[in-house]
Amino acid sequence: MKLTHVIGVSTLVMSIGLSGCAADVTNLGVPNNGNSVEVQTSNKILGSVQEWQVKVSAKSANAGEVTFAIANFGTMAHEFLVVKTDIPLGEIPLGSNNRFDEEAKSLNVVAEISEWQPNAAGVLKVKLEPGNYQLLCNIAGHYKNGMHAAFEVLAAKK
Repeated sequence: MKLTHVIGVSTLVMSIGLSGCAADVTNLGVPNNGNSVEVQTSNKILGSVQEWQVKVSAKSANAGEVTFAIANFGTMAHEFLVVKTDIPLGEIPLGSNNRFDEEAKSLNVVAEISEWQPNAAGVLKVKLEPGNYQLLCNIAGHYKNGMHAAFEVLAAKK
């Protein structure tokens, strides 16, 4: 499992070249009128975690290296896992501890940004194969409360 480092949100914005009015990482592509401008496919994903949601700037990526730049805009610690699975979104079975077993045979936890505090961000670079994924937080109760997003990795075009 690949882990990454955590940085301040302002450092994240500057490090990925989003200074000025060009983009607002707090909105993640949602303009003032509330209409989504989400990109369908990208291998450079901006995102955020907070109570009780995971937001990402694209629904899919092409197979190969994918970079996730994820900010914690919540009021508590969160984590960000990239899990390859065909289990429907939000339906990974939870144990008595209100978390799922990250070693379960129906799941492949490919990489994660370990638990980090609010107002910080992490950058995760990972090589992904084609398939269905869930981007999520597996801290007790967080997945059940809606901290997950569907993500698909598409086969490379020949």
